This record gives sequence, C-alpha cells and structure tokens, in this order.
Amino acid sequence: MNLPLLVETEAVSYVIGDGAIEKSFSRLDEFNRIFIIMDDNVEEHCLPVLKQKLPSLNISGTITIISGEENKSIHQLIYIWNELTRLNIGRDDLILNLGGGVLTDIAGMAAATFKRGVQFINYPTTLLGMVDAAIGGKTGIDFSRFKNQVGLFINPACVIIDPIFLKTLEKLHWQSGFAEVLKYGLIMDRELWQKLEGKNYLEINDWSPIISKAAKDKIDIVRFDSLEKGIRKNLNFGHTIGHALESFYLNSENPVTHGKAVAAGMICEGWISSKVFDLECKSLESIVKMIDHNFKRFSFGKEDISQIMELMKQDKKIRDNKQKFSLLRKIGKAVHDVEIEDKMIIESLEFYINRKKCNN
Repeated sequence: MNLPLLVETEAVSYVIGDGAIEKSFSRLDEFNRIFIIMDDNVEEHCLPVLKQKLPSLNISGTITIISGEENKSIHQLIYIWNELTRLNIGRDDLILNLGGGVLTDIAGMAAATFKRGVQFINYPTTLLGMVDAAIGGKTGIDFSRFKNQVGLFINPACVIIDPIFLKTLEKLHWQSGFAEVLKYGLIMDRELWQKLEGKNYLEINDWSPIISKAAKDKIDIVRFDSLEKGIRKNLNFGHTIGHALESFYLNSENPVTHGKAVAAGMICEGWISSKVFDLECKSLESIVKMIDHNFKRFSFGKEDISQIMELMKQDKKIRDNKQKFSLLRKIGKAVHDVEIEDKMIIESLEFYINRKKCNN
C-alpha cells in the first residue's frame, strides 16, 4: 500500500490516499475532547470504519442529523447548535465532520459559528466530498428554496481523504461525485479528461489515483484564491445552470443529486462556450457524449425554462443584475466572469432538452 499523500498549504493540511485515517491520529492527540457530527447513513456505514481504523480514539459525544440535500436547512443547523450546547462543547474541543458534501457544508458552518468558532476536521465519506465539497472552506445551507444561499468561507484544521469510505457508497453517489471529477478534466486537467474519456464510472476499478489527482487540482486552485475572487471561479463551470436545475428539482417530488444537476449544467454551459469562444464542435460533442454515457437526461420541458431562469437570478455570481459564467475556451482551459444574455441561456436549455447536434 502506498503511503498517503500529505499536502500542506498556508491554511489547511490535506492527507490523501489509502491509510489517511490512521495517519490523522497524530493530529487528534492534542485535544482533550473530540466530538463527531454525522448523518444517519454515515452513523450506520462509516462510523464503524472510523472506529476500526482509530481504535484508541476517545469520542466524547456524537451528533446525528438527517441525511439528504432537502435537510440542509436552517432547522437542521439550529438542531446542531442545540446539540453543541447540550454537550457543552467549547472552543478548545475538536469536531470531526464525518460525511458527504451536505454534512461537511452544514456541520462546518455550525462549528464555525458556534461560540465564534470551534475547530473542526473534515473526513469526507463520498466521492463528491473527497474531490470537491470538503476542500476549499465553503460551508452553508440551502435557504428559501435556493441552493447554498447562506454560508461562509471557513477552513477546517485538516481534511482527511481516505478512499476506504467509498466501499460504503451507493452507485447514485458515485455518479454524483464523478461529475465533479469530469469538471476538473474540462476546466484545467486535459490529461485527466483523456484518461476518463469514453469510460462509464462503473467501469473504473482503481479510484485512488483519480481522487488524488482531482483533489490536488482543487487544492491548487483554492490555495491561490481562497475567497473566489479570481481563478477559483473557474470551478463554477456547469454550476450556474446546474444549481438552478438542482433548486428546481429540490422543490419538486423528485429531488436530484448535485452531480447530476452539474452534469446537465456542463452540457448547457459547454454549448454556450461553443457559441462564445472557439470551442470546437467535436469538443462539445465529446463532452455531451461522455456525460450522456454516465448520466440520464432530465425531462423538463420548455414550459419549465422560465422557472429555471427565475431560480438562476438568485445565483451568487450575478453582478449588477448580469449573469456571469465560467466557460471553456478548450478542453482543459476555462475562463470566468463571462457575461451571458438570457436569450443564450434559454437556447442552451433548449439545446439540452432537444438533444440538438452542435452546428457552430
């Protein structure tokens, strides 16, 4: 077994790879009391793994919340604050956030705001968490029907990325995380894209090098732009339309995963890229083919587009009422802050639902 990779930045330490959990024990030793925040699924499937890997870890208490994006809410945040109060957690204690992206988002926000800040470490248990959500210091909740409407930037003390947790993962969540892996290939890592192109996520057996590559891609960006003032905005490719679609379905009887919404967003925003820049038709077709190979299309109709556009108006990237996109100049190269008119956004959604051919 290869030794886990240690990546140190000014703000955060990352331990990545097989054996990362065991490697993390030395970072826990300085705290008198350690608490875990997790969801009900993680408590059943992942907590036993953590205890097995860290048998001498003394856990002073646990907080279990309800899993699912629909529960990433102010009500659940208040529940966590109440539990932190009940457990009398102080600023000298440590919180382990054990779970996927929803968990690390809401638990990170709870820890950062309770008593003006309790230190926490993220132990992501999903592919999405390992390559994206647990990295970069974004925390938050969904509010008033909108995705990640309230939150803050706050870094954990450390992020421990150990692929062993993925053995507990359902296929739906493998797929969701794979969308973010594909995004890194498209915006900055052509070598990663070429390695994955043509594959279905279910055909991949060795995830460790892919996780390490994708995680390092994000670390490399956020270490230079922690507050999303410049190059970090490139990470939003697929997310402007993707978040609107996620919010659209979040308010329906059939909520969807973050990754599936982003995958749809990448088709739409890939099409916009082909109209604004010199993204070749064959490149767009390659993107669409790869996403369709891994994700089933949504079935919204033209009559839903106005509602999706309305949801997009709450996007955090809007400046002076103008929608700013991160787009592709070519596979492996993204740019940000590209102003796009509503007409083109609508046409991209029509391109998606009509399965039109690229004709630039």
